[in-house]
Amino acid sequence: MRSYLHSALKRQTPVALRIFAVFLLLVGTGLPSATAAPALWRMADSDTEVYIFGTLHVLSTETNWLTTETKAAFDGADGLIVELDGDQISRAGPLFTEAGRLPDSQSLRSLVGNGVYNDVERLCRKLNVPTGTFEKTRPWFAGMSLAVIGLVKAGYDPASGADKYFIAQAETANKPIYGLEVAEQQVALFSTLSLAQEKALLVDTLRQNAELDVYYAQMQGAWLYGNTEMLDQIINDSLSLAPGLEEHLLTNRNRDWAAKLAQVLDRPGRYFMAVGAGHLVGENSVIDLLQKNGAVITRVQ
Repeated sequence: MRSYLHSALKRQTPVALRIFAVFLLLVGTGLPSATAAPALWRMADSDTEVYIFGTLHVLSTETNWLTTETKAAFDGADGLIVELDGDQISRAGPLFTEAGRLPDSQSLRSLVGNGVYNDVERLCRKLNVPTGTFEKTRPWFAGMSLAVIGLVKAGYDPASGADKYFIAQAETANKPIYGLEVAEQQVALFSTLSLAQEKALLVDTLRQNAELDVYYAQMQGAWLYGNTEMLDQIINDSLSLAPGLEEHLLTNRNRDWAAKLAQVLDRPGRYFMAVGAGHLVGENSVIDLLQKNGAVITRVQ
């Protein structure tokens, strides 16, 4: 689903949260609810039409985000394009858990050091998670889990993501669902991180946890009101936390998805695409790459 209001941006959104939000998960805007309208684009040629909608995978439970325009675009589509289809989402959980487990010869403490591990334990106590929970997990898995637990305790619902809504609606209406990736690909994004990248993500989660709910509320507000410039800053800026992270977790996938979406134009019909908002905003986003390759894309909401 970018700079959480200008002054807040100086402190930066937790990079780990911005990255995990691309995979996983209203307040603070001061705007009337009638203006709420997450960004929606239309790509078309002579016989194909694709609506492209950026989602957040985790939302607060009371968020009202579905507009008449978005619903009409989805209802009129012949098929739904998502990151993972329903079956792959079901498979992803166990695969992530397995990939996040350390071999018997290693421990989280041995990988990240006493100081970072003690901070993990302190955060566990704060979140009412049993100490030792992450002793045998990889740093990226501990960081992802702690970020999600923190959001849940702040009132966010992992089952409420916009992409999950569209998948459920498509299944009910018997619309074909096309996944851009499979579960193994998403798991491999994390299992192939270097130890330095993993540790950086975990440390950033620990450092920013005190204001996790505030940061995410600002990101959700930017998304809800279609402020793509701010959303770009929040989600994608400062992915220089560790060398190679942006290319590995975002840009390479954007290139792959843009190529696949360009091929959709060879198939006559109407489609609705719902993927993480971070992939659709900023330079080298899916939208940017498609436009650079000559696709005609118009923002309609």
